[in-house]
Amino acid sequence: KGLCRLSKFNYTELRINVGNWETTAFYAWVAQILLSELLDVPVSLEIGHGIDSSKPTLNFYDEENSFPYAITAYDYASLREGNRLSDCLSTNDTSVPCSHAIMEVWNGQTSLLASENTAGHIEPAEGNGMVGKLGWYVPSFVIERHPEVSSFWGLQNQREKMASMFKRPYTWEKYCQLLSPTNCSSSFYDGVARRWPETDAERGVYYKSQLYTGHFADTAKNNCTANPTTCSGHIVDAPCSWSTNLEQQAFWNDIYLESDGPNEPNDSYSYGQMIQILRAANETKSNIIMWWWKPDGLVLEFAGTDAELHPVTLPPASEICVAKRVGPGVNGRCSSDISVRRGTKAGSCDNDHHALKKVVCSRLYSDTYDVSPPRRSPAYDFIKSIQVTDLEMEDMLKHWALRGVDKYGYDGRDAVCTWVRDNLDDLQRFIPRGYPRTLDGRNRYKESYMYAAMAMGIVALIVVFSTTFVTYHQRDTRILRLANVQFLILMLIGFSFVSLGAILFATQPSLVSCTMRQWLVTIGYTLGLVPLVVKVGAINKLVRSARKMKRVVLSRKYLFQVVLSIVTIAIIYLIAWSIVDAPTRTEEWNLSEKDLDFITVNVDCSSRYQFWVYITLAWEFMLCLSACVLSVQARKVAQEFNESHLLFALAFSHFAFLSMRAVTQILSSTGSASVRAAVASFLLSSDVLTAISIYFIPKFIIIAKKKPTALKKVTISGMSGVSGASDFSQGGSEAFQSEAGGRRAVILSEANARAKEIQPAAAPSNIKRQVRWVTGWSKNGQSEPSPRLSLSKTTFPQHHQKKEEDSDESSISINNDIESSEESSHDTQQSQHQLKLERVQDDSQSQVDRIKHDASTQKRGIVALRGDEGNEEEKEELCSSTESSDEQFIENANIP
Repeated sequence: KGLCRLSKFNYTELRINVGNWETTAFYAWVAQILLSELLDVPVSLEIGHGIDSSKPTLNFYDEENSFPYAITAYDYASLREGNRLSDCLSTNDTSVPCSHAIMEVWNGQTSLLASENTAGHIEPAEGNGMVGKLGWYVPSFVIERHPEVSSFWGLQNQREKMASMFKRPYTWEKYCQLLSPTNCSSSFYDGVARRWPETDAERGVYYKSQLYTGHFADTAKNNCTANPTTCSGHIVDAPCSWSTNLEQQAFWNDIYLESDGPNEPNDSYSYGQMIQILRAANETKSNIIMWWWKPDGLVLEFAGTDAELHPVTLPPASEICVAKRVGPGVNGRCSSDISVRRGTKAGSCDNDHHALKKVVCSRLYSDTYDVSPPRRSPAYDFIKSIQVTDLEMEDMLKHWALRGVDKYGYDGRDAVCTWVRDNLDDLQRFIPRGYPRTLDGRNRYKESYMYAAMAMGIVALIVVFSTTFVTYHQRDTRILRLANVQFLILMLIGFSFVSLGAILFATQPSLVSCTMRQWLVTIGYTLGLVPLVVKVGAINKLVRSARKMKRVVLSRKYLFQVVLSIVTIAIIYLIAWSIVDAPTRTEEWNLSEKDLDFITVNVDCSSRYQFWVYITLAWEFMLCLSACVLSVQARKVAQEFNESHLLFALAFSHFAFLSMRAVTQILSSTGSASVRAAVASFLLSSDVLTAISIYFIPKFIIIAKKKPTALKKVTISGMSGVSGASDFSQGGSEAFQSEAGGRRAVILSEANARAKEIQPAAAPSNIKRQVRWVTGWSKNGQSEPSPRLSLSKTTFPQHHQKKEEDSDESSISINNDIESSEESSHDTQQSQHQLKLERVQDDSQSQVDRIKHDASTQKRGIVALRGDEGNEEEKEELCSSTESSDEQFIENANIP
């Protein structure tokens, strides 16, 4: 129906209230054309029934070129509704009249405008550019016959003359019923009506071109013989809602003229009926006097003819008189009490020329300026600034009157459109500064850097999948088993989520993608860090328990439950975020600094409250901090299980990239949203690639360089305290050997060395002591004793290293028979040596006890963390190793 078109700038619809006469419609059309076509503001016209598809509209773009007249002249109720709703389309009942502005208000509405302004419904009225003149008018042919009627002096106290001169008009139906000699038969044309009226609309008309010429005749009210004190002539009055004071002017100036129309309370005529009566008078050349106004199209239509309208002079206007006029409303001109409508003599003067006004609802200003400048509608400023003068309006009215093709249809639209086209350059002065605006239509998520970010995210995802494949394929290797393959798979799943998040950051935001971004990245980082943090924390707990000589039991099931619990917390938070304030697609509009009429659009993802994002960043920072703390605590763990340097590097890497992401988030209010999204995508992809390079690639390099070989069982002369390494591969087992069995070897070597020092110079040759320490690697995988076992200084505690430096080049002789010297002949020397030997044994025993417990406890915990399923014998052996007695250890070690 041509109501309005949607705006690409998402401006709210502006609705203009139109009165029931032509100039107010033409003025509204000018505003509708400029706002719709130049400023892209949706505009529709309100004529009293809201948006009702069953009724015609007065919109300029109406498909049927309808030209209905409004129900009322000034619909202040619709302004109040527009002020209440702001957006007239926001109500469920769109049939309720609603508007934001009236473009033409005459001075008869002054008191009502003041009360509406006081109530806060409208802003103070401002001039619309035209000057109006209300008053009484008579055609030229009447003045030619009765020149005296052009002034109130020739009308005063002329009751009989007025009654005989100005007869009353008859409707078509009333004429056919009462006056037609042929009863309006179609067979006999009586010179007035060619037929009987066929429709309800025809029955009430006063003129119908080529069918009913109209007719004026006396009625009882014109009969001064029968009614000498009440007879009167006829004058055409306008509806009481208009700015007419005809009853007050006629009564107090002793002019005996009365309106006799069908509309109460002032017996007025509608605008259409007034036009019909004037055309009937011109057709029949009957005397007529009427209330009318300038500027108006009908005045211009009859200009230059014998029906040209001329004003009737009444007593001159004054400020006092204007102030004393009867006001609008049911307590004024529309009162049912005729004495109220007549008012006082002080207000009976003529209507002066006055500036016509326009009004807007008070809320239109706040609704406009509460919006950010890039999204601000120009409607308010345009409505306040536009001006159309009398001459400009008369140009449009003349074009409309002279076209004569479709007077109450397309002709008026053609007149207005032609005038706007011819005066477009001059009308530009009413366009607010910075308008019309141009919207940057480029999709910045299709820029080359976005494709590069997406490609890097895909590369990161491929690398994660490849790493997962290699990890699973090499899951039986010792270095991956010690790192716990299941935890590694969880980490890689997390990295895959982060990679998918990086890809989504490089795509066009939508409701789904905006939510999935946060889910994938948050859960991805949680899975990427939590398993590693839990594993290292468990190892640290084992080490601390071993040092305190406490037994601790940690199952894989418990550790996985810890990981699942932490991930569940993150998921619950994300669910709450998605329900309460889900991230969604938003458009951030910015005005160009150089061109105020150019708008750039940043499409981004955001929630109403930004603290959701900051909580996720804080969560990731907490995970990084936890990893850093645990990496420092794990620096003293056995080297074979010690990933402190990898964990610290991984945490530092995450922290660095996370810090850059946080800076990007803090600067989210500046710059291009697509650039920020691309940066975030690059950072996420780089973080994943760096994490894999730090944690996984070194393990793969070790696997590639070393072939798995069997480790010989480590025993100490029948002791099983450190056995159970038969299924370990070579890579990384030396550390445990050095940490557990090696520390025992040092104690034994020290005991042997000190025993040598205290042996007597000559001992019997048949007395021999032997220390046997079997260990080493075989090239063919078979167990065979090695002649020597070199011990690295970095393998042992510092006090052991010091003792090694004092020994024979920090080495232990394997299968070395310690030859005793000949038995001393002096018993005192043997006693002294025996006392020294006992002190050595006591010193060694305390260290052996501590090492046995540490090795046993760490080994049990590591087997549990490693997740071995098939090494039950090894677990049994490790557990049973703690049952060996101290005496058996010393005895089997054969310490002299």
